[in-house]
Amino acid sequence: MTIQPTRTAQLPATPPVQALTATAKGMVQGTMVGAAEQAFGELMGAVRQAGLMDRIGSCVAWCPDRPQGSDDPHCRYVAGVVFGLDLAGMQGQPLQPTLPLAGTLAWHTVAPGRYAVFTHRGPYDQLTHTWQAIYRDWLPQAGVPLSDAAPMELSLNDPRSTAPEDLLTEIWIPLR
Repeated sequence: MTIQPTRTAQLPATPPVQALTATAKGMVQGTMVGAAEQAFGELMGAVRQAGLMDRIGSCVAWCPDRPQGSDDPHCRYVAGVVFGLDLAGMQGQPLQPTLPLAGTLAWHTVAPGRYAVFTHRGPYDQLTHTWQAIYRDWLPQAGVPLSDAAPMELSLNDPRSTAPEDLLTEIWIPLR
């Protein structure tokens, strides 16, 4: 698989982009699908309860840990929503509405800076192939230095109303 960035993106430092997040753990057979369902379930339940669903601008996710094998029970998946700002089109203004933080809910600052953005089309359980191609093929050939920020996934459509083969996910690789 030859892979190239779809585009580059620049996230501003001010105002800072905040994401409301929920965290779950557990990689199974090389995917974080179960942890993602758990984290997004907690997150969306809280957002729905607060009456803020219509204020979501972007759905994002991070896997901040390096997996220790394909079945790592400690590997974290962090699901997030950015209110007011569509990261794909950089439209709107980031908001940080007031809502109670319980469970694993927390506010997370999305790292500002330049990102190489790759587009994955297909089921979430196949994202690992795109990630591998980025790190195995593109990164060594591109020779660009990475920043210390965690890479991020940005969901471009809703899995509740989109067939798995039509799901679009951007993978944002932070550059120095």
